[in-house]
Amino acid sequence: MTTGNQVIRCAASQLGYSRWNDPAAGTKYGRWYAQVMGASYFASSGVPYCDMFVSWCLEQCGLQFRSAYVPGRINYARQKGWVVRREDALPGDLVCFDWDGDGTADHIGFVEIRYSWSYQTIEGNTSGSWRGSQSNGGGVYRRTRSFDSVVAVIRPPYKSAASPVVPAGTLAVDGDWGMATTRALQRINGTPIDGIISSQYAPNMQYLPACAWAGSGWQWEGESAQGSQLIAKLQKAFRTTPDGIAGPAFARGLQQYYKVSVDGYVGAQTVRAMQRAINRQVGGK
Repeated sequence: MTTGNQVIRCAASQLGYSRWNDPAAGTKYGRWYAQVMGASYFASSGVPYCDMFVSWCLEQCGLQFRSAYVPGRINYARQKGWVVRREDALPGDLVCFDWDGDGTADHIGFVEIRYSWSYQTIEGNTSGSWRGSQSNGGGVYRRTRSFDSVVAVIRPPYKSAASPVVPAGTLAVDGDWGMATTRALQRINGTPIDGIISSQYAPNMQYLPACAWAGSGWQWEGESAQGSQLIAKLQKAFRTTPDGIAGPAFARGLQQYYKVSVDGYVGAQTVRAMQRAINRQVGGK
């Protein structure tokens, strides 16, 4: 019988596949799906393959749960009682994403690690960073995804449930200051917990490259920016002017506080140091 850990090992074995480097028409997973379903369309070039990748991995491990359309997979799973809460996801569960918030799933992958408000995933037909297409990027990659984009989590009928590999409440140390990191900081600092850094001055984005990405939860505005309660509270801890607006002085204070190189730019190194410190605090270490 199939287990979630088996499926994750199978999915991990496919990391690095890219349709752009595949010499044949379509994709490896689309050609397989076309064969088993008797429908040549799926082997055509340009057909999105994220759900067929999931189907392929499951079947390689002995579990037939085929789909090429994520909303249809979700509907079937609901009928079977296989949908679980996003907070309860385990390795091997299928995580379905809704990027535009319209209630319809756009993409699917496997949960590899569950963190406090995000997952480490393995996904087919995505990009290696937020800069490319998330639902049609062409490659098999590991990604870190916030709960906020999750529309459903499906647990297929595995032989046994996999065990979480990190303690509950642990942040992904990925160097991206997104909504999960903000929620953890809000919880620690006693400010409203919504994952949002509100009303920040857009020209300061140049000093905050680890925060200036789509879906980060940072709200960028012009001269009307009013600042964030959380940023103001952090500025007090860093002994900088508590105006709630993150800029180069905030960046230097953050870097001094977390004892990393001080250059006035909040990049991945600075955020990783902060995320590690948050995990130590949450874990009581």
